[in-house]
Amino acid sequence: MEKTTAKSKIPYLEIFIEQAPTAIAMFDKNMCYLAASNCWIKDYKLQGIEIIGQCHYDIFPEINQDSKDVHQQCLEKAIDVCDEAPFKRPDGTVQWLYWDISPWYISKGKVGGLFIHTLDVTHHKESELKKARTEDIFTQTKEVAKMGTWEINLATKKVYWSKLTREIHEVPDGYKPNLEDAINFFEEKTSRPKLRSCIKDTIEKGVPFDFDFELVTAKNNIRWVRVIGKIEIKDGKYSNVIGLVQDISDVKFFKIQLNKAHAQLRAIYNSESISIFSTDSTGYINHFNKGAEKLLGYSAEEMEGKKGPTCFLFPEEVSKFREDLATKHGKNPDNFSHYKDLPVENVNDTREWIYIRKDGSTVPVQCTVSSVKDDLGKNIGFIVVSTDISDLKAYQNEILAKNQLLNFAEQMTMIGHWQWNLASGSVKWSKNLYTIAEVDTSVQPVFDTFFSLVHPEDQPLIAERVDDAMREKNFESATIRLITTTGKTRTVHIAGVVVTNNQGEVVELMGTAQDVTELKMAEKKLKGLLESAPDAIMIINEQGTIQIINKQTETLFQCSPEELLKEFIEDFIPNILPFIKAAKFSNSNNTRQIGVIEELIGLRKNGEQVPISINMGPVEWEGELVISLAIRDITKQKSAERKIIKAKENLEVLAHKLTEQNRQLADFTHITSHNLRSPVSNLNSLLDIYKTTDDEVLKESLFGKFETVINQLTLTLNTLIEALKTKGPHTDEDVEEIEFEEVLSTTKDVLAGEILKSGASITADFSKCSKIKYHKIYLESIFLNLISNSMKYRSKSRKPEIEIKATDINGNIMLEFRDNGLGIDLEQHGHKLFGLNKVFHRHPDAKGVGLFLTKSQIESMGGTISASSKVDVGTTFTINFN
Repeated sequence: MEKTTAKSKIPYLEIFIEQAPTAIAMFDKNMCYLAASNCWIKDYKLQGIEIIGQCHYDIFPEINQDSKDVHQQCLEKAIDVCDEAPFKRPDGTVQWLYWDISPWYISKGKVGGLFIHTLDVTHHKESELKKARTEDIFTQTKEVAKMGTWEINLATKKVYWSKLTREIHEVPDGYKPNLEDAINFFEEKTSRPKLRSCIKDTIEKGVPFDFDFELVTAKNNIRWVRVIGKIEIKDGKYSNVIGLVQDISDVKFFKIQLNKAHAQLRAIYNSESISIFSTDSTGYINHFNKGAEKLLGYSAEEMEGKKGPTCFLFPEEVSKFREDLATKHGKNPDNFSHYKDLPVENVNDTREWIYIRKDGSTVPVQCTVSSVKDDLGKNIGFIVVSTDISDLKAYQNEILAKNQLLNFAEQMTMIGHWQWNLASGSVKWSKNLYTIAEVDTSVQPVFDTFFSLVHPEDQPLIAERVDDAMREKNFESATIRLITTTGKTRTVHIAGVVVTNNQGEVVELMGTAQDVTELKMAEKKLKGLLESAPDAIMIINEQGTIQIINKQTETLFQCSPEELLKEFIEDFIPNILPFIKAAKFSNSNNTRQIGVIEELIGLRKNGEQVPISINMGPVEWEGELVISLAIRDITKQKSAERKIIKAKENLEVLAHKLTEQNRQLADFTHITSHNLRSPVSNLNSLLDIYKTTDDEVLKESLFGKFETVINQLTLTLNTLIEALKTKGPHTDEDVEEIEFEEVLSTTKDVLAGEILKSGASITADFSKCSKIKYHKIYLESIFLNLISNSMKYRSKSRKPEIEIKATDINGNIMLEFRDNGLGIDLEQHGHKLFGLNKVFHRHPDAKGVGLFLTKSQIESMGGTISASSKVDVGTTFTINFN
């Protein structure tokens, strides 16, 4: 919308520009003219030239690259104003111009081109330069101290320095420089190239300059000077370069330091990691940095001059702050205001606050409030520096929670911790260590406090451990007896670490003390139980080293204790480590019972292998988590299992055979009771009629019926025989390599009449698998039954379409028969789809035998057949031959 509006204004701008009383032109981004005032055309002698749409640089090819660069900077949203600059025309004359270049926008932030406004000031310039030359130099010299003059005669190339200029350069009065010598007084890396470029531009282009340069005097003193240079024009040509040089060393050095301090202050103030805002004497925020914006979610525009800090502070915290300030400075807290009631006092308050962000969330901060004073020492507001301490608070809370958890854990595990600073001699005990030793917490412990509680018989051991720690820089753990202040004897396991300084000197010992009294008692009971256990028992540590065994272990592995203890478990039980690792033995707080592991092998001393089962689980032993193995010789058990498995396999084979035979007998019984009983009964009825009638015509017709019934009986018997044959074994001689296309061709020949009658379309895709090793008679029967079924149960509303597709996926051959026939309701009939004499449509030729035979033949060859169907859509039979 903004772009459209901007474009719609252009015609009005063209009219305005054309009628403008000064030289002004409007350009697009390619510096092509969009509009120009009549004054512009007149000033630049463009009458009769069509400039609209033409490039400015094509019309004025004398425009130099510096001017083009200025145009490009303005197209990037810059504005350039020049009071006077020489413009050399093709005829050699110099035209002095004033210009004002600014971008115009087609939408917010998007530049459309440039406006250039110029004034021809040539007629004023020459007389102005002549008149102002001497007056300008002497006026500036009078106004500014330490200012000398210089001049370059372009015709003779001679350089003139005034007396003060020579003094600044620290050269003798008679020194006469040339241009190169004069330039070489300046610092070579930055100042010298810059000054040389400025003088060159002044000589060649008439560009004036006014810059600060670093100068090295003849006496090697460093000075900063301001150098001003301008061109002098006579008769329209450049004649001299005149200028001033001013010693600004004192100001420059002070400015450098001041700029450095300002830069550092700006860097701090603009930091996003620190929130800084300040208020005026009325309490309104007058500065709000990026860190404050990021922390609180407000923009500086929303806050500066509009709100005070109370908009994001809790009232109760503000009240407490004011009350504390009043008390600190001896003021009445009632209706106290730190803006009004502390006119000259120095305020510097650091505390934690809770800030309320713009989105309503809160953030804890560490905040310092300091007063801001004017030149007279009066408070004119406050500056507030805040740091987000959310992470610190979370860390503090976490440390507090962990300390509480540690105290709870120490109580649960009967562990206390201690620290001994050797430099100061101070000792620290945890609360639970006081409890274990039954020492009052008001007692400040030293080393002797603990040593005096150690059982006299164990004191040498503790002394030895401390001496070794000092010498070896390692504290070896020990289990000792402690006599508490109430006279109780407790068994305590001491562990520690040594802390050294950069010189390797021991400066501190720290560690834990665990009350293992009950554990030791339990261990004694456990050792007694180990020997009475019926199985071999092993205790192994984290590295898989055998720590404890019982007598049954020696018997099982036929080794002595010396040959077992401290040895690696896999030397006796190979492949057991994965089971130990599965128990999360290391680096886990979730060690679990593994249970019984069977089918492992134990190795005896003589190399004999013993089948074993292991019951494995974690055990706490002398303050260390170890694994307990209960090992049982299952040689007899394995032998019995093998006999049981063999007998089970034999029973399964026999049961399968019996089941199959029972199913075959059931099929035979079904045929006998259903398919044979009816024809035989029919024959008996016909025979009775034949015997009792004298009607020859009737007898003759009865013979036709006899033939029909006998044929049906013969078909049923043949079907039964064929089905039972299918269930029987077949030999490798029955299997041969068969082409699917050949079987399909044979099937089409057999069903040629039915195919013509039904108009059936049969298509086949054997590209992915063209042949198979199979029982040829079975395969021909499968094709014949499935294709004839598709035509037999075709839909009356459409011609039958039969699609056959063979695939071979990694040696798994599959055959798919798809038709568009009547379909089958599988929810109702799916369970009996392949049953003997099961029919699902009222078709006169339906016998319920084809699918039964097909399934029997496929399964006898080790395959399977399945069906998917939808009523009145069609049926798909899928055969998996493997």
